[in-house]
Amino acid sequence: MRPWGRHALCASVVAALSLGGAAAHGRAPAPVGSSAGADSQAPQWVELAYGDDPRQRLDLYRARSTAPRPLVVLVHGGSWVSGDKKNFRAQAPRFVPWWLDRGYVVAAVNVRLATPIGQPRRVGPLDQARDVAAALAWLEARAGELGIADQGAIVVGYSSGAHTVALVGADPRYLEEVALKAGHVRATISLDVHSYDIPFALELMSGSVVQRNTPLIRHLFGSTEAAQRAASPAAYLDTRVAPAMLVSVGRDPGTPGTHGYITSAATRRYAGLLTEHGHRASTLHAVGESHTSLAVGFGEADDEVTAAVASFLDTLTRP
Repeated sequence: MRPWGRHALCASVVAALSLGGAAAHGRAPAPVGSSAGADSQAPQWVELAYGDDPRQRLDLYRARSTAPRPLVVLVHGGSWVSGDKKNFRAQAPRFVPWWLDRGYVVAAVNVRLATPIGQPRRVGPLDQARDVAAALAWLEARAGELGIADQGAIVVGYSSGAHTVALVGADPRYLEEVALKAGHVRATISLDVHSYDIPFALELMSGSVVQRNTPLIRHLFGSTEAAQRAASPAAYLDTRVAPAMLVSVGRDPGTPGTHGYITSAATRRYAGLLTEHGHRASTLHAVGESHTSLAVGFGEADDEVTAAVASFLDTLTRP
């Protein structure tokens, strides 16, 4: 198989492709589905390591093209303690192809899973934010070889991954730790999460349909307000924050205790704080979507969330 684009791939990528994925945990490159347009025929993917931990892997997708393309990074959900990058391929069939069709190189990233409740915490949400930053730095260092354009990355997170990308977009320390400039994250897209401000999220959860998850939140984020705010994107609004698209879903957004109410209230509040501090924020609440259908239907022609994301991306090219 020939290298992608006009750039020679680094040795590890060449090995992964030419040896049927042997350099990438035995996974051979495989098609991710048909895509419209001449530049998106027969897209290929390969799994690559961006760190030493077995979970620090990413699936890199790109359509065959001779020109560098912008980068989008996808971060899975799973309540911080589960989930996998393969879900963007296995459970959301149009998610990756939609980005390929719009001219992006796609990197779906695994992060280390947080320590489950009942065990001493070794990995937490802050470590997952560091993993996303590490993946961004790894990709940036190989941008020329991988055909990635030098214009920063769009970072998209689903569910708990939506919290992770919001944190990376707001708290400058994560990019600074890997020697990336704050502007390297062009924008973040958070798909249905309520944890932009952990203390506020816990208030919303009290007496709600997700109150049972309160012990997990306290286990992962700490029992003090100071610890919880340290992992809250809303605590880092005095410096540069990447433009943010915030999506919430669910019926009955006006009824306290429902999923729709919790996610919409958290989203509206965070968007308001961003705007008050001079940052760019766009929101959508999709009443007709559930937490699951949001991901499964992304990329379909008549999908409300997909259309809103497309409109948001268009605004990034404007002053």
